[in-house]
Amino acid sequence: MRFSTAIAKYAAWKRERGVRFARGESALRTLLRSAEDGPLDQITPKHISTYLDRSGMSAYTWWREYQIIRSFFQFWLSRHMLARLPLPRPQAALPPPFRPYIFSRTELVRLLLAIERTPLLDPMTMRTFLLFVYGTGARVYEAINLRVSDINFQNKLVSLRRPDGGQRRMLPIGRILRNTLDLYLQSSAAQRRDADLVFVTCNGRQIRHNTLRYNFVRICARARIYQEHGHSPTPGMHDLRHTFAVHVLETWVREGKDLRQKLPVLSGYMGHTLLKSTELYLRLVPDRFVKPLLRLQEPPNRRKDGAA
Repeated sequence: MRFSTAIAKYAAWKRERGVRFARGESALRTLLRSAEDGPLDQITPKHISTYLDRSGMSAYTWWREYQIIRSFFQFWLSRHMLARLPLPRPQAALPPPFRPYIFSRTELVRLLLAIERTPLLDPMTMRTFLLFVYGTGARVYEAINLRVSDINFQNKLVSLRRPDGGQRRMLPIGRILRNTLDLYLQSSAAQRRDADLVFVTCNGRQIRHNTLRYNFVRICARARIYQEHGHSPTPGMHDLRHTFAVHVLETWVREGKDLRQKLPVLSGYMGHTLLKSTELYLRLVPDRFVKPLLRLQEPPNRRKDGAA
């Protein structure tokens, strides 16, 4: 089997199981260009180390790419298409675990107040976009691709699209966000013209991710919001999605809700394939909620015994 064929079949296998694999497939195809399209069992550790050790790759990126490649070759090893894993020795030190930036509610206000007009985006577009990502926990690409026809104001629902055309997910939206979207759609009707896209530039075109990222970095700098960890001095837009999840958990803990019942709800709302992806947010809940959080996670019979 040729290397390119193996990549195509592996990516198809991933997608059939509901896994978004665009980033992983891109990494494997970049490796393909580096190693050339020969037989799969002719790929050597040298091919992979040449690709991984190219200049400009951070430790975090190195490990992310290494894990993608390792999973790919383990897949074909388990199917007897390889006699061994053609992997180089991993780097000695693991990078620190990824820890998203969680905005405080005060910082969110400062963020919105720091929005300014740019040649491509007007303040209301940027403000509504950020409120939508934070208010729904949507991924950035889901917000970029949002259509007017995806919003059902009457039933209080919004439909989020996947880039590969896969199954959509429907989310209920609250009154404040509905009013914000309705006001924005009315005010931006002229610049959207006949386009069905919700978020557009000043000239009516679809917003590019790089444009949003550039503006978001400037807004964070104006609001004096910086992070001590991470790969950039300022947080990213995707951190608004993480902030949404942590703030929801904070509210549930404060209200005494049972997280064993609520976590699957949050997982489905955020479009996670695995529940463990949602459970990672539990460790990001502020320290003042740790005791009630542990209390809520105790087995019911143990909680009853303790109370007695």
